[in-house]
Amino acid sequence: MSLNLIHHHHHHHHHLSTSISASSSTFLSNDNFHIRTQNVSLPAKNSVICKCVATSPMEPTAYKTKVSRNANMAKLQAGYLFPEVARKMAAHMLKYPDAQVIRLGIGNTTEPIPGVITSAMAKRSHALSTIEGYSGYGAEQGERLLRAAIASAFYSNLGVEEDDIFVSDGPKSDISRLQVLFGSSVTMAVQDPSYPAYVDSSVIMGQTSQFQKDVEKYGKIEYLKCTPENGFFPDL
Repeated sequence: MSLNLIHHHHHHHHHLSTSISASSSTFLSNDNFHIRTQNVSLPAKNSVICKCVATSPMEPTAYKTKVSRNANMAKLQAGYLFPEVARKMAAHMLKYPDAQVIRLGIGNTTEPIPGVITSAMAKRSHALSTIEGYSGYGAEQGERLLRAAIASAFYSNLGVEEDDIFVSDGPKSDISRLQVLFGSSVTMAVQDPSYPAYVDSSVIMGQTSQFQKDVEKYGKIEYLKCTPENGFFPDL
C-alpha cells in the first residue's frame, strides 16, 4: 500500500490531492474502502510533500521450547513394520504385476457389522437426543448394565460379578497403562513375532536398552518364541 499526500500553493489556497493505491489484501478490499480522488480547497499554508509506504510483513519468528524430548524416542527404529510390508509389496507388484498377494500386514475387516449391533447402537444414539434417554459421562469402569450382561453371558459359572469387570478402550491402551503403573524398571516379555506397538511402547517407557542390529531385537526384553512347534504359544 502507498499513500501520497501532495499540497499545492495556489491563490492563497491549497488543493489537496489524495490518492490511495490498494493491493488485493482483504483489509483494502472494495468492500472496506471506497477509493476516489477529490480536490478540497483549504487555507494556504506551507507546501508539504508526505509519502507513506507500507513495509513488507515481518518475517515469522521461530520459537522452540526448552523442554527436552523423551530420550527413549531416539531408540525407535525408522522402519516400522507395516510401512515396510507395504513398501516391499509395492516393489514386488512392480516386478510381478500379475501376482496374487496375500497381505499379512495391517489387519482389516472384511464382513459387514451384524444388524443386531448397528441397530442397538442407532437406538442408543437416538435416545441421547431425548430428555429421558440422555446421560452425561458414564461410569469410569464401564456402564453397569453392560458389565452385568458381560458377567452373566461369559462368566456366570466362574463367580465373576459385574463389579469385577472393567470395560476399556482396547488392549493396547491397557498394556500402556500397566506399563505406566509398574514403571521402567520392570522386565517386559513379548511374543515373538509380536505386534509392533507392544515392543515400541516398552521402548518409549524406557524398559529396554538399545536396538541390537545383529539380532534385530531390543535388549532387556524377553522375546517368547511362537513357532509351529509350540503351537504359536510360548511356554510360560
